Amino acid sequence: MAYTVLARRYRSQDFDEVIGQEAIARTLRRAIETNRVAHAFLFTGTRGVGKTSMARIFAKALNVTPELHDAEAIGQAIMLGNDIDVIEIDGASNRGVDEARELIANCIYRPARCPYKIYIIDEVHMLTREAFNALLKTMEEPPSHVKFILCTTEPHRVPATIQSRCQRFDFRMIPMKRIAEHLRDVLKREKVKADERVVLAVARQGRGSMRDALSLLDRLLSEGEKAITEEMLAQTLGLPDHALVDRFVEAVGGGDAAAALAQLNEMLNRGGSPDQFIEVVIDRLRLLMLACACGIESDLLELADEERREIASQAQRFDAPALVYMIALLENVQRAIKQSVPGRALLDAAVVRLALSEKFADAAALLDAGKAGGPAPQKKSPAGGDAPPRLSDLAANSAAKSPAEARIAPASAEPVAAGAASADPQAIWRHVLEAAHQNARLSTVIDHLAWDGRLDGPSVALALDDASMLTFARTSLGALERLFGAALGRPAKVELLVPAAAREDGPPCTESSSSAAELEAAAQIPLVRKAMDLLEARIVGVEPARRLHKI
Repeated sequence: MAYTVLARRYRSQDFDEVIGQEAIARTLRRAIETNRVAHAFLFTGTRGVGKTSMARIFAKALNVTPELHDAEAIGQAIMLGNDIDVIEIDGASNRGVDEARELIANCIYRPARCPYKIYIIDEVHMLTREAFNALLKTMEEPPSHVKFILCTTEPHRVPATIQSRCQRFDFRMIPMKRIAEHLRDVLKREKVKADERVVLAVARQGRGSMRDALSLLDRLLSEGEKAITEEMLAQTLGLPDHALVDRFVEAVGGGDAAAALAQLNEMLNRGGSPDQFIEVVIDRLRLLMLACACGIESDLLELADEERREIASQAQRFDAPALVYMIALLENVQRAIKQSVPGRALLDAAVVRLALSEKFADAAALLDAGKAGGPAPQKKSPAGGDAPPRLSDLAANSAAKSPAEARIAPASAEPVAAGAASADPQAIWRHVLEAAHQNARLSTVIDHLAWDGRLDGPSVALALDDASMLTFARTSLGALERLFGAALGRPAKVELLVPAAAREDGPPCTESSSSAAELEAAAQIPLVRKAMDLLEARIVGVEPARRLHKI
């Protein structure tokens, strides 16, 4: 009820006072000035962006003329939804065909004191199909004194036959900066002080809806205090304390899973819900992602100066790809805990994954490091030194001397130039080794392969000395064949000689029950072809698709 009082006190009275929808206001005002007002309008947009307010302002501009008796009182009645000539109908509670027939029957009567009888139907998508059909003819050719303004948050549920008879206006979400400006104006009129951080936090919680932001502000004003603090914001709105969120992000950035779990536990013990925690953390990670991707001075970061400095400091602990992964992880967990009984366990696991995310290898980093021919740049740790090397760094650094170089007779011959044919096994193997060590992926598997130097036509048999590397070696066959082809100057086929321990797990890569036609058809699939290029792999078999069961 308090929000209703606040909204009425500062309700827009004219097109010039509409916030965030200036283009629509300008079009409607020009339509009145040029006497080109349509008979029906459709206002669409998310909740709280001004659809009903704009409908009332438009109705007031049409019906309140200078020569009208008691014009001011009529205008106030229209803005409050109490005028007899501007009829507001709730589509959710008047959705049947009987209500539609009653509306049609009343259309024939002229307005009591204003130029037009205006029907504002809110949430019009709630009307039944029969009700829409009953309204159809009247909306197409209404009496000259009748205007329709339909408002909806779900325009796709309004029949196309109705939409085609209306002028449609799509209301956009209000930018956070504009919401914050209006909140400051309200606070100034109410003579209440508030920190800039608090104003921006309330505007951000509105998520593009002016009504939601005003509702949150009204809850804070109902405390009766002359100043609104961050503590009041956290207690009244049930949001996690700002300091707790800071400590949680610091723990995640430092890779301290225990500290991150402790901060989560403290947030939940203070009465916060897992859903609130996830939303607040996602908002913070989004700000960090924007700082990493766009720079701390970007206009996308709508922050107070102090908060901007804090985000800049925290952003040094993260990179943009890691933050994208974290946001996606939390979004998935948020959906999962709503359908799972052990929701706390899922949340704890997600927090540990966030803190330990730097320990997982990045496939893109592996490939990029391989293409560059050197290790990926190391990330600085929070303490200022070098962070522990990632898997991509270790793989790339192994491009120095390798035991595999000694698996052929002494390398006395000169290396083979790419594309040149040669019968010298030592030169061929040296060339393959040098080329493989330029790729972070191949540099790992090549150290576990040995070649006896024999060429059996187009085939090259490589012996694998570690059964645990079987899968990795199989997926690298395509790249190895290209390396041998470049060294030999002709196409080559690589076969694996698999240890006995690995044969029990499955057939070697060269054995496949799939026909050549099946392999060729699979290779023509764009997504498969892209994966083959990215991973430098080849198709070794095609299996029937398995039915997936939804959990």
